[in-house]
Amino acid sequence: VRYSYSTANRAMTVTFEVVEAPWTVPVVLDNFVWLPDEQWSTELRARVPSFDGTAPKNAAEFLTRALQESLQARGLPGRVDFVPQIALGGDQSTYVFVVRDPSPTVCALQVKRAAAIPEATLVAPLKSLIGADYSRTLLMATAHGTLTDMYRRKGFWRARFDDPTATLGSCAGGVGVTLTVDEGAAYTWDRAEFSGNVSIGGDVLGKALGMKSGEIADFGKIDLGLRAVRSLYADKGYLAERASFEPQLDDTSHRAVFAVSVSEGPQYRMGAVTVVGLRDSDAAAVTKKWHLKPGDVYDESYETKFVRDEILPLKTASGGHGNFDRDLDERTQVVNVKIVFK
Repeated sequence: VRYSYSTANRAMTVTFEVVEAPWTVPVVLDNFVWLPDEQWSTELRARVPSFDGTAPKNAAEFLTRALQESLQARGLPGRVDFVPQIALGGDQSTYVFVVRDPSPTVCALQVKRAAAIPEATLVAPLKSLIGADYSRTLLMATAHGTLTDMYRRKGFWRARFDDPTATLGSCAGGVGVTLTVDEGAAYTWDRAEFSGNVSIGGDVLGKALGMKSGEIADFGKIDLGLRAVRSLYADKGYLAERASFEPQLDDTSHRAVFAVSVSEGPQYRMGAVTVVGLRDSDAAAVTKKWHLKPGDVYDESYETKFVRDEILPLKTASGGHGNFDRDLDERTQVVNVKIVFK
């Protein structure tokens, strides 16, 4: 708030300039199981008239007090707390409000509308949550991660889970939790379309990927294929290569084209090799066996073979083993190798 004033004819005029903080931080009521979200929002708006499902930065404590007052007004036990969360790789924060001391616990869990994967198989990764404090945020993360991946391994790339619902009184001493899945259809592999690849052709990358037209578009197999692509690049010195993909799903043929975007990064070359923890003569013998010379294109497959054949069998007099470490200098694009025996 700022103000200014002016005077005229023995009178003062004061002008207040109010700039409201933007309401941009999403608000999540993580385990407020006693009322639907819409009713909690209505209660919050009664105490915070401008509440719209978001909050301004630095207003979490104010909302905490408002939610605590709502709990007390309804005679509900518990202490309201909040946890700011930031999405991995981003800067968008979320205010997650939680009721503690006590928190509602999970006493039963089910998945509805599951057909392609048995319900028991989907519930198995969630067994540890039964008897624990209920957290809608945690369940959503598991459903959108682990459970969705289970469907994608079977080619169900449109499988989606609704937000979990928690019901009081459906089991003794806690809440019954329901996840509902919309499985969609299974898709088969059509082909991969590569972009960003310069040093290795798309046909070579496609062979490394290892997927065949007409087979189930299995997420697990695709992931293994991308690791093979990464190894192909690493063997040519592209140690920072990264690839991501976007499925393009044909809902008529139920076939999928995968657009694979490759970021090759720089090509690294060999720098120095150092051996620590051995007598000078033994260290020199190990160094002599390393055949990549300074300036050579770094070859990760050679590194793997060298560690397997030359480092792992060696032991110091005290029984210590060697630890292989490589340091990538991004500025010079050089790899310095250090082998430490302990």
